[in-house]
Amino acid sequence: MLSIDITFAVIFLLVWVLVLILSRVFFKPVGRMMEERRSRSRENKEAARKALDALTQDLRKIEESLKEAKAASEKIRESLEIEALKERTRLLSDLHVESRRQVEKAREEINGEISRLKSELAGEVERLSGEVERKVLN
Repeated sequence: MLSIDITFAVIFLLVWVLVLILSRVFFKPVGRMMEERRSRSRENKEAARKALDALTQDLRKIEESLKEAKAASEKIRESLEIEALKERTRLLSDLHVESRRQVEKAREEINGEISRLKSELAGEVERLSGEVERKVLN
């Protein structure tokens, strides 16, 4: 049979002392490190989530700014197109007026030249008719 003697008590006491020493020296520090690691991991996850939320919010702001800038540039482009069309119309009108003026000036010059040539021709006709009359009568 099994008999309990003093060695059992000594071994039992030594095991408990060993458990107490190991728990103070090994198990508790390892447990604290694991808890610190879990705590840091939670903090890092929370910081990453906050950073991701901030990034998402900044991205939305940037997208809104881009939409506003695009709308503003479209407005500017439209106003510039309208101005360009107005300027084109004005230039065409000015060109039309200038071409009419030049046509009128050329017409006046041509009419003046026609009048001058008619008077020259009338003088030439007089001269030629006088010559023809003299030759015929002679």
